[in-house]
Amino acid sequence: MAEVTHFFYTLVSTKYITMKKLLLTLSVFALSALAYAQVITAGISPQNIVGNYNFTWAQPGSGWGCPDFNIPGTFVEDTLMVVDDGSTGINAQGNPISAEGCNPLINDLTGKIAVIFRNTCEFGAKAMNAQNAGAVGVIIVNRNPGEVIAMGAGAQGANVTIPVVMLDITDGLNIIAEMGNGPVVMFLGNKTGLYPNDAGISGNATLLPRQAMVPSQLAQNGTEYNFDLGARIYNYGNQAQNAVSLTAKVINPTGVEVYSNTVNGISLAAGDSIDVDPTSANNLPNFSMPSYTAGTYTLTYSVDLGVADDYAADNTLSTTFTITDSLYSFAQADPTTGVPSGSNYYRPSTNNQTYSICQVIDNPNASRLKAKGLWFSATAAAGVAIDGEEIALYLYKWEDPFADLNDANLAFNTLTEVANGYYYFPSDTLQGVSVYGAFTAPVGLMDNQRYLACAQTVNLSVYLGHEGNTNLTWNELYYAQPMAPIENDGSYFAVGFGSDIPNSMAVSVGNNDVNVAELNTVSGKAFPNPANDLVTVSIEGEGMAQLIITDVAGKVAMATPLNLATGQDQINIESLEAGLYIFNVTLENGKTAQFNVVKK
Repeated sequence: MAEVTHFFYTLVSTKYITMKKLLLTLSVFALSALAYAQVITAGISPQNIVGNYNFTWAQPGSGWGCPDFNIPGTFVEDTLMVVDDGSTGINAQGNPISAEGCNPLINDLTGKIAVIFRNTCEFGAKAMNAQNAGAVGVIIVNRNPGEVIAMGAGAQGANVTIPVVMLDITDGLNIIAEMGNGPVVMFLGNKTGLYPNDAGISGNATLLPRQAMVPSQLAQNGTEYNFDLGARIYNYGNQAQNAVSLTAKVINPTGVEVYSNTVNGISLAAGDSIDVDPTSANNLPNFSMPSYTAGTYTLTYSVDLGVADDYAADNTLSTTFTITDSLYSFAQADPTTGVPSGSNYYRPSTNNQTYSICQVIDNPNASRLKAKGLWFSATAAAGVAIDGEEIALYLYKWEDPFADLNDANLAFNTLTEVANGYYYFPSDTLQGVSVYGAFTAPVGLMDNQRYLACAQTVNLSVYLGHEGNTNLTWNELYYAQPMAPIENDGSYFAVGFGSDIPNSMAVSVGNNDVNVAELNTVSGKAFPNPANDLVTVSIEGEGMAQLIITDVAGKVAMATPLNLATGQDQINIESLEAGLYIFNVTLENGKTAQFNVVKK
């Protein structure tokens, strides 16, 4: 198939913005400040808003004239003020248009950090208006929950000399609500060397569970499912530290601590860092359990200085992994839905035809499973509806022989399709919602065989979901295995858009055992599939049969007899609305067949 590339690749982020870059050979570069723990956007006071926030920031190398937060000690800390440009009305998100800051401001922001809602005008124009009104920094509040993006400089960004950061709408509205109770102070920038005693850990330098969602069939004991632990400890303070410790704890689904280990007595010079992992002198024992209870486990790393930390907000980092009955994923399970949920939506900036998000399956006990379909999420560009949109689903054997990401033989030349299916969005209300698409028929997996499961769109306005809570950067470096590749116009990229943002896709699996019910089943299919009005049903059997067609909710949409004199019969499905249907066929001998058909 298509070649694999080892060169830089750019993407469009969350419908609009570009410029996250990656190398297939393990080097990842991003405009986001999230890769640098010392660069923070943090609440200072009052207590209700204290802590670190998920954010992006305007870097001078991207067309902005803003200060470079990568330089230690570059920061601004001050009181917030919402901008007012004198406009009237409420925008589509229910916020005042005057707070979008698209026109010269009528309020005095001297010595204040400006708070501005994103919407209609360029980021650079908003920031310039704030700067002209005396602001010392800018916080732009994005439109969507859990979504922060790289900000384009626009025509005026080069003239902006104050810091500019972006928060998501949830954090932004919470902060604005607190401003109604009194002054709110925030910190934007690099805190390296700012405090005497300040250590921390970073999401891009911690070892996480190898999969965040693991079917119980692959985790029957600690030999089958286990993972290494580790983190990089940073001394951000201006004083040497000689009694640093790192602790890792795991809490099981019932709240019981099932793992706790600490490495003590670590010395760190000011501005230095040290790795605690299985490859270093300082290391934590491997995590494993004799058996696993189904449910969500919480892994927490914490660093301690032996003295009070002057900035403790980055002293702990938590993540989850879930033992499930039916899902396999590198993305964390949403605590409400139990499936991965997209918080960021991306597509390649160079895309002209096909775009796929994929997930790798490779396990020595995979033959216990059959793959049934995929969970994923998608959204469309502003003003574009997604109802009726087609997402193609594929499962491939990835048969190119290579050891890991460092192997020169890494390629996507031999992808053998073993399952497929289609999902049609039934409603525009499902934008940004995790949905399930079934393969036409489940397929049994093989032990130690690498598979690639993919969801594909051909619509240039559709963006596929990625999960913003799981940073697999150190996992990628440590294990050197592909996890969540993407496909762009036939070319595959083994580390996707970067291991810090894995896609929010999960493979639905079931048991691969042969039971009585399966012994009474026969194979069946329909063609063409997807179909318009006429469809031919083909069954491994002959004689009269009954066909019952149901929708994905189980409601009967149509029932009709079949005459399978030659194993086939043609029916008219013109009356069915577009969407996915389940065809249930029962033969005179009691044997049954079930398969999916998509009505265009």
